[in-house]
Amino acid sequence: MGTHGKIGSRRDGASWKAWCKYRDTDGRVRKIRRWAATKGAAENEVRESVRDRRVGSGLITPETKVVVVAEKWLEEFRNQVDLGVRSGTSYDTYEQRWRTLVKSRVESLRINELTTGRADKIIQDINTSHSASTARTVRAIISGFCALAVRHEALKANPVRDARAVENRKRKKPVRALKVEEVLDIFAKADADEVAVRQDLPDIMRFYGGTGERTGEGIAVRWENIDFTEKIAWVAGNMVRTKADGAKINDGKTENALRGVALADWLTAMLLDRRTRVAAEAGVAPEELTGWVFPNSLGGLRESSNLRRDWRAFRERHDIGDWFTPRTFRRTVATLVTDALPAREASDLLGHSRVSQTTDTYVGRQAPSRRPAVVLAALDSTKRDSFGTPRSETTKPQAVDLG
Repeated sequence: MGTHGKIGSRRDGASWKAWCKYRDTDGRVRKIRRWAATKGAAENEVRESVRDRRVGSGLITPETKVVVVAEKWLEEFRNQVDLGVRSGTSYDTYEQRWRTLVKSRVESLRINELTTGRADKIIQDINTSHSASTARTVRAIISGFCALAVRHEALKANPVRDARAVENRKRKKPVRALKVEEVLDIFAKADADEVAVRQDLPDIMRFYGGTGERTGEGIAVRWENIDFTEKIAWVAGNMVRTKADGAKINDGKTENALRGVALADWLTAMLLDRRTRVAAEAGVAPEELTGWVFPNSLGGLRESSNLRRDWRAFRERHDIGDWFTPRTFRRTVATLVTDALPAREASDLLGHSRVSQTTDTYVGRQAPSRRPAVVLAALDSTKRDSFGTPRSETTKPQAVDLG
C-alpha cells in the first residue's frame, strides 16, 4: 500500500498525459492521471499527486520527507496532550526545539535518508553548540518521529537507538541549599522590604520554605485545600502555561504529585493570620474564605513568570546570587528533612516518584558531617597497645610477661 507503478506518458492532443497505478490504503489499485503542457511537467504532476495522496491518507513511506513525519508526530503528541496523557509544556518545548534547531537540518531529507550517522551528528552538534540538556531534548524529538516511521514500516529500526549517548561537557554544579540561619535572614529581609511585602513575597517564601512545594504547586494552592484542624495543605495541582491552553492547573508531574503536606505550627499560624486578614478585606468569615491563597493583584491566578520576575528583583535589591530561586527552598527542605529523617520521608514530602531523585538532585551538601569521623575514631592506633588491644582510659598499660 502507498506505492505506485511505472509512470507512463504520451501526447494527448495539444497536451501531454501521464499516468500510473497506485495501491491505496484500502488495498485497491487505482489509476492516477494528470495533464500538462510538457511530458516532464505531466509526470511531475503524477508524482506530486502520489505524494499528496500518501500525506492525505496519513501513510508514511520510506520516501516521505522528514518534515512531514515530524509534523505528523507533533500532531499526534498534541492529541495526547488534549487527552491528558502528555504534558502541554513538553509539547511546547518539543515544538520550539523542532522549529528552531532540528527542522533546518533535515528539511531536504526523506525519512529513509535519516541514518544513524546523520541523527548522531545532529545530536552531537547541538550538544556542542548549545547544551547537553538541549541535545537530549533533540534526541527525544528525532527518536519520537523515527518511532512513528517504524510503526508505519517506513523504517526497519529507529536510527537514534544506536546514536551516541549525550555526555555533559561541564561538571554538574552542586545543589545549593540554604542553612537555617540563611533562611531566617532571607525571611527578615523580605519582611523589611516594602516592595516585597506588596508583592506577597514574605508569605510566599515562608510557604515554600515550610512545604518544599514546586513553584506551580505553591501558586495553585487554594484555601479549600488547607485543613487547619489537621494542619495539612493538600496539593491539588500545578500551575502551568502552554501556548495552546494558556494558564491552567494540571494534575502534577508524577503520580505522587497529588499529596498532603503536613504544616509546621509556625506555618499554620502564618496561614491563619493571612486568612483572617484576607477574609476581613472580602467581608466574609475566615472559615468561608475560598480562592487562591497567593493570587495576583487582581485576585486571579498568579503567573509563575511574574513571580520569578518579582523574585529576581528582590534578589538584586539584596545582592543575593542568581542561584536563589523558588526552587532553592525546595532543595533546602529536601536537605533539612533528609539530614534528620529517612530519605523516603523527604521524597514523599516533595512528591517524587523515586527516592533517588530526591537524594541525587535536591539534597544539598552542606558542611562536612562529624558523624563519620566519630565512627572512624575506632581506627586510632594511639589508643591501642602493640597487640591491638584497646587501652583503658583510666588505667595504664600492663607489662606483658613473654616468658
